[in-house]
Amino acid sequence: MHLTGSIRQWWRGRSSRRQFDALDRATIAELARDNAIPETVLYRLALRGDTEPPPLHRLLERKGIDPDQLGRRHISVMRNMVGICAECPMTRRCRRDLNRQGIRAAHEQYCPNTETIEALHQGSDPLS
Repeated sequence: MHLTGSIRQWWRGRSSRRQFDALDRATIAELARDNAIPETVLYRLALRGDTEPPPLHRLLERKGIDPDQLGRRHISVMRNMVGICAECPMTRRCRRDLNRQGIRAAHEQYCPNTETIEALHQGSDPLS
């Protein structure tokens, strides 16, 4: 990434944090409740300033799993996986690995959702 891209990304992250800081506690509590995550997780995500979405959908698609269908059939599993992915410190590496065409992603070595994704890929019920 060039310097100007880095500056733009930093600025977007900073703007997002300011917008989050401007929210009142009731709105933050409602956002957390609507997304089925604790407020503390929501705060950590806002402070992280990552403006790109977590790569979970791409990981699922790579394994032949439809993220939208999964969200409809197993909403609690999907929410849990999204929360884990959003808090993962390896998201940059994961995105980089997924962007490498023709190279098998090494995410199995570091992804905290690997076990669940594998169970879904194998057709097991993730709730069992």
